[in-house]
Amino acid sequence: MYNSAQPIINVYENGELIKTFVIETLTENPDLTGQFFHICIRILESDAVMIDGIISKSRSEHPNWQDPNYEAIRLQPFFLSTAEKSLSNQLIGKGLFERGLHYLGTVTPTTVRVICICDNCDRSFTLQHFHAGFSESQYFYSNDSRQTLIVGYGEIENLPTQLQKDIDIEIIAEIELKLPVPTAEGGSYKYYNPLRCPYCLSAYIDFEANKEIRPSEYYGNKYINCKFHHLLND
Repeated sequence: MYNSAQPIINVYENGELIKTFVIETLTENPDLTGQFFHICIRILESDAVMIDGIISKSRSEHPNWQDPNYEAIRLQPFFLSTAEKSLSNQLIGKGLFERGLHYLGTVTPTTVRVICICDNCDRSFTLQHFHAGFSESQYFYSNDSRQTLIVGYGEIENLPTQLQKDIDIEIIAEIELKLPVPTAEGGSYKYYNPLRCPYCLSAYIDFEANKEIRPSEYYGNKYINCKFHHLLND
């Protein structure tokens, strides 16, 4: 049972604190005091730890993903000290699929939010998402990732689609010229703008350094309780 409005999950290994996850709350459910986290913990053969769970007001029951009050949390998987040290380093700057926060072939409901750990400052932050492929749309992050623009297929000519293999840099540059300017502190929307840590602004999903993963990262993200921006509706 949670004992505070915005709980913290500390993970220890042999008495040593190794990870801290802050459970940022939704505007619709801002105080988790007295509520329960029905948790699942898996340790893989690689010594990776995967933790997720469902929030419920009942000690013995929880909603399922089809219920209107379903609220689930997935923590970023991490490795124990017994794992190969190179495994964690290989994930720096990579996408949510490689980090184990989404799974190929399985759709993550929008009511599941993920808690990420910054590779640089080690602070946690929470993302909400939408499936851009099912929405037939493309997304663009602002320079600081505080705004995410959604553009529907057909709203701009030659807009790249999700999973599109061949990306023409010149066409991307032409499309970016047609995008609006983010409303907060200038900057611009770019196809390869990274998704950044909201605290230190380090690139968390570093699309600039890993351009090849951009077409397959078909979930668009926003920080918790922020709104998505739309090309035609804003």
